[in-house]
Amino acid sequence: MNNQRNFFCPTQPELILGRNDYKEFKPSSKNVALYYQFKTANHDQPSLPIIPDGCFDILICCNPVKPSAVFWSSTVKRSLKEQLNYYPNSVYFGIRLLPDQEVLTIKYSMKELIDKQIHLFDVLSLEPYVIESICTAETFIERVILFEDYIKYCYSRKYSPRQSVIYYLIRYIYDSKGMINLSDLYRNTGYSERYIRKKFEEYVGFSPKQFSQIVRFQNSIMRLLGDKDLNDFDIVDEYGYYDQAHFINDFKKFADLTPNQYKKCVTLRI
Repeated sequence: MNNQRNFFCPTQPELILGRNDYKEFKPSSKNVALYYQFKTANHDQPSLPIIPDGCFDILICCNPVKPSAVFWSSTVKRSLKEQLNYYPNSVYFGIRLLPDQEVLTIKYSMKELIDKQIHLFDVLSLEPYVIESICTAETFIERVILFEDYIKYCYSRKYSPRQSVIYYLIRYIYDSKGMINLSDLYRNTGYSERYIRKKFEEYVGFSPKQFSQIVRFQNSIMRLLGDKDLNDFDIVDEYGYYDQAHFINDFKKFADLTPNQYKKCVTLRI
């Protein structure tokens, strides 16, 4: 499945590669970045290499005998999501939600949840029937439709807009691809830097500076992997890094690898 979207959509290259029967769908939605699905093999305990993206995921095990659902938030650097105790020969359905989603209520400050995996209903106010319906659905498309319908239901019943200043900041960071002057940004909101930072960390988990760096990192990853002829100097110019060393150091902070090492790592997993 494929669709077009006109705003930032983070990527997880290593999650996509090497998965059995992997499927994904990028909806035209301001809440969901991606729906995806894969199947574990017999006696399979796959690791899920995840890089920072600022999003949070709902991962649902659709095994009829052992159904389950977990919440995981963005990492602060590349890590392996391998402690979920995957069941063999099971379908897993994932929902990656953007940090500026407006319909699901998270019970804690996102700052407390960064880089954590928790039982879904301990964190999110979500109707249990949604997860049950997704677990028993027969196809990937049916699961996508079920969650999309639930999002529409949330809007019609209990939609409560997120604080507009936070939404504005996130959208501004997306539109600038993470290349922003934070001092100017704070001044434009009319709020103090301290207030903005506190509210931003509460809703997103990261400070505006950290989130901007993650967005720029994500954009550079997509460009790096999307054009085999691209080199470090092209990324430096396009995304406003001071020089090649700055780009490599910034990239390594999140990927735990240099750009060339990461590109080779992803290529080897194909």
